[in-house]
Amino acid sequence: MATKAPYISDRPNGLASDTHPGMQWASDALVEQLARLDLRYIALVPGSSYRGVHDSLVNYKGNTNPEILLCLHEEHCVALAHGYAKVTERPMAAAVHANIGLMHAVMAFYNAYCDRVPMLVLGATGPVDAAQRRPWIDWVHTSGDQGALVRPFVKWDDQPASLRAALSSLVQGAAITRDKPNAPVYICLDVEMQEQKLTEVPSLGTSSRYLQVPRHGASVDDVKAVQELLANSQRPLFLLGRMNRTQSGWEARVALAEHVDALVVTDLKQAAAFPTNHPLHAADPGVFNSPRLCELVRSADVIVAFDWVDLAGTLKAAHGADTEPAGKVVHVTLDSALQNGWSKDNFARPVVDLSVAADPDEFVSSLLSTYQTDGSEKHKNAWGSLAAPQPNMNGANSSDSDVIYMHDLATAVYSAIPAEELCLIRLPLGWKGGDLHATHPLAYLGQDGGGGLASGPGQAVGSGLALKELKATGGTTVDYVPVAVLGDGDFLMGSSALWTAARYKIPVLVIVANNASFFNDEAHQERVARARSRPVENKWIGIRIDDPLPDLSQNAASLGATILGGQVTSKKALVDILKKAVATMRERSTVVVVDISVPPDGYSSALNKAQ
Repeated sequence: MATKAPYISDRPNGLASDTHPGMQWASDALVEQLARLDLRYIALVPGSSYRGVHDSLVNYKGNTNPEILLCLHEEHCVALAHGYAKVTERPMAAAVHANIGLMHAVMAFYNAYCDRVPMLVLGATGPVDAAQRRPWIDWVHTSGDQGALVRPFVKWDDQPASLRAALSSLVQGAAITRDKPNAPVYICLDVEMQEQKLTEVPSLGTSSRYLQVPRHGASVDDVKAVQELLANSQRPLFLLGRMNRTQSGWEARVALAEHVDALVVTDLKQAAAFPTNHPLHAADPGVFNSPRLCELVRSADVIVAFDWVDLAGTLKAAHGADTEPAGKVVHVTLDSALQNGWSKDNFARPVVDLSVAADPDEFVSSLLSTYQTDGSEKHKNAWGSLAAPQPNMNGANSSDSDVIYMHDLATAVYSAIPAEELCLIRLPLGWKGGDLHATHPLAYLGQDGGGGLASGPGQAVGSGLALKELKATGGTTVDYVPVAVLGDGDFLMGSSALWTAARYKIPVLVIVANNASFFNDEAHQERVARARSRPVENKWIGIRIDDPLPDLSQNAASLGATILGGQVTSKKALVDILKKAVATMRERSTVVVVDISVPPDGYSSALNKAQ
């Protein structure tokens, strides 16, 4: 049974139940099937290629289950679904117009694929039957194999040739995207098929029976083998990668680590998987491998990697390219099911002593259950001084001046919002892992997967929607504060996604950490210049976003976001402004944007002016 969305924004007229004409068109059947698949929203940019489905969403289904979320760019449609899935671990629907809409959305598909999130994206094509195509426009909006544009980075795609096949395809796609490892699916619908008049009402079947997906648990032998390795380990290390968002999963990971006394490392590319203030959390999470992480990896006698992103790269960073780890390595992952020759996001083949094909959280539960039922005593590791947390040096670039550095921004965010209520949807590259205080499974939702700019605003809106739904449907008693800290380049590329948040009253606080540059590339240009003995002072050319400096506040305001003035440049005012932004967001149930000048750590303002 589909769960009703918590609110309806646009109610169609003239659809009283006693006068409703019922299912009459093929697109009515398609939308009815979507509703039975528990797809509560559909983010879309309107287009003629699926005008039949659009009409049925409004005038047959009444714009509920799924409810339309109008977007201003197809990339944002997919990014919204991506952000929604990062909170709920459930698919949302999206729709893109013909081949041109799909081309707009391609990068967002890739981000979602690399991030292993579920979603069902509907596409459409001009008439497959060439005789039915209108001159010019239907021809340029028709492709022979539209799915080929995204096939290397979706889990499954289809272009069904009949209504019956399309109904089946929707069910199959909804099931496939839910089955781990998760990834987007894409279904392309023929415009002519959508607009066929029904001669009889098709049988839709019991959708819930087709949506049953397997629980990918480990074998008894694998659980026993890992248990024995840990029993004999003196320095066990857990690498927690892609884990679920549930409180029970969070608590099980803590309980398992405590039972075997394993040190734990998490990854800033992925969502929070373990409390960062726990004594066993042994290194600041990072995007790249830190010296501390490498030291722990070299010293561990047993490493259990739970769907850790780029395990081979982590081992290589610690040991060097030609040296294998001395300790035993266990790799718990299902990710090989998605590996293909086009995308290299599967990374290199890691050195592994035991490969466990299982959902990492299912494996945690099985292993923990074994310890709990056999009455085994807790282990005690022999990490010694290596287990001692390292001093947090993130404040090294702060000063008594009123300049706001990234550490100052992080401190202000946690001063304005209690960690237990904060959901950090996104963080920029400059945010250091030691400044992340993850105390619950929604404390931080990770990065975008593929490193594609323009994704941040759309994902912020989708995650904000999911948190609003979670609260409205009783899924949590915590009134989470959704906060996305975005770089200015990411914001400028994707800012029009915020219109959707304003339109549908989706509360989210967007903080732009504005350094007026694509600064990551300044660092790259400096590295190249030094290697070639060329002038480092030219690194900014073609990279800085100034002269003119975009007015991000006015940009946001033009899209319906609430702003609290212009750019914030004073550290002394920061906490009060963030508190006011949170209060405004909650009071008005809206998107609030705060533009903050955050120069890169160690950046010279004098050099900036001179150049």
